[in-house]
Amino acid sequence: MEAIASFIARHETAVTLWAGAIATLAIYSLLYKENPVYRLAEHIFIGLATGQLVYLTWAEVLKPRWWDVMVEKGQWWWAFALPVGLMFYFIYSKRSAWISRLIFGALMGLLSGMAFQLFANTYIPMVRGSFKPVIPAPGVGIATAANNLIFAAVLITVMAYFFFSVDHKAPAMRRTAALGRWFLMFAFGAMFGATVMARMALFIGRLDFMLRDWGPIVPGWFWVAAAAIGAVALIYVFKRPKPPTREEGARVPEAVQSEAVGEGDQK
Repeated sequence: MEAIASFIARHETAVTLWAGAIATLAIYSLLYKENPVYRLAEHIFIGLATGQLVYLTWAEVLKPRWWDVMVEKGQWWWAFALPVGLMFYFIYSKRSAWISRLIFGALMGLLSGMAFQLFANTYIPMVRGSFKPVIPAPGVGIATAANNLIFAAVLITVMAYFFFSVDHKAPAMRRTAALGRWFLMFAFGAMFGATVMARMALFIGRLDFMLRDWGPIVPGWFWVAAAAIGAVALIYVFKRPKPPTREEGARVPEAVQSEAVGEGDQK
């Protein structure tokens, strides 16, 4: 272990770059198909993320807000938080699961109150902000009024699409709801495009790492070996016999059955 630690300390940059490159290649191997290399990298990532979460929970939450306050500042009553927190783990006991329901019920009540407060503080200002002037006036220019008019039209048509108390068979309601559906499609398309661009940004970042950071330290023999392995893999993929399809598999028994019937007739 000491030899490994000293080797890593002497070649810290190279080890970091090779680990990042191997992890990147292992994760992107999923683009071909799911394989043991990808699963190993996925499990390692989940394990590291879980370990980091445990450390951050202690270092940034429990220690400064509970342990230090209780031990160093003398607020001993914080010790009662430990048995309260341990009540959650009674959910794994069939006999004493009712103890966990007590703390879960209290937590759900607190979260419900916080959710209602968050809803009121978030959506009530949004409802109030939706009332905008659509007629040019002092302090409201033509461009601002036109923008507010478009905002009001989109808001009304989208709300009409989700308003089911009135039958949508009426021509005015049907056309208004159809226009709102188009606006929703535009919004969802923009959101999907932003998601795709975010994924492309991640891919470009990893590609930049592979070419600029990892590429210069890779010896030539590695590229030759990688090219040979890739060529062998491609030859294996394209030259291996394909399994018979369902239709081909169904035709074979019929042919065999017809031959058997013909032989029986001859006899």
